[in-house]
Amino acid sequence: MLSVLFLCTANAARSQLAEALVNQRYAEHFVAYSAGTQPKGIDPRTIKHLQAQGLSSSGLRSKTIAELEQDIQQQTQRPALFNFIITLCDSAKQECALLPNGEAILHWNLPDPASQQGMALFEQVFSELELRLAEFVRFNHNPQAALQIEPIDVFKQFSDNTRLQILMLIEDEQRLSVNQLCTALEVSQPKVSRHLALLRECQLLSTTRQGQQVFYHLNP
Repeated sequence: MLSVLFLCTANAARSQLAEALVNQRYAEHFVAYSAGTQPKGIDPRTIKHLQAQGLSSSGLRSKTIAELEQDIQQQTQRPALFNFIITLCDSAKQECALLPNGEAILHWNLPDPASQQGMALFEQVFSELELRLAEFVRFNHNPQAALQIEPIDVFKQFSDNTRLQILMLIEDEQRLSVNQLCTALEVSQPKVSRHLALLRECQLLSTTRQGQQVFYHLNP
């Protein structure tokens, strides 16, 4: 069983949604936790949206990283150690000194649905989490099946300036389409597509589809 910790600033919406999703859809392979760098309590709309999606909010509470680590240590009699830590906002990512022990740290910068009125942004963020978590689980649920990329193959991809720029842009923006990359790099679509194909072949990039759009992102 692999453990994953979701972190955001308030531990009010994004990280709570992610914790519930993993623990109720992927409990066979993962156990999820959530915490906040400055927890403010769960937004009532988080509970409402989980219920609308047929998911339980039982056991969810807003807490600091220190509180979570203490809870885990009391339950297991061991220091808290996570296989994956996923930060869900830039603020949590920047507070690196506060991050607990984790074997791998990922960053998904998602908008805070609690910052806007209504449910629209909750629905958008939840859908984005569903897509990202499905791919995350696909690639990480079996540690024995982890990708084995030779360092020399990685450096070969980095040696081309266009491919390096593509990787840096995608790392910064999290996911981009071919058209968005063409605009940012000011190069032709065939050239961008050729480099994207090489990066996918090397398994540095993977894709998700949203409607008619295909988005490229770093392989989890």
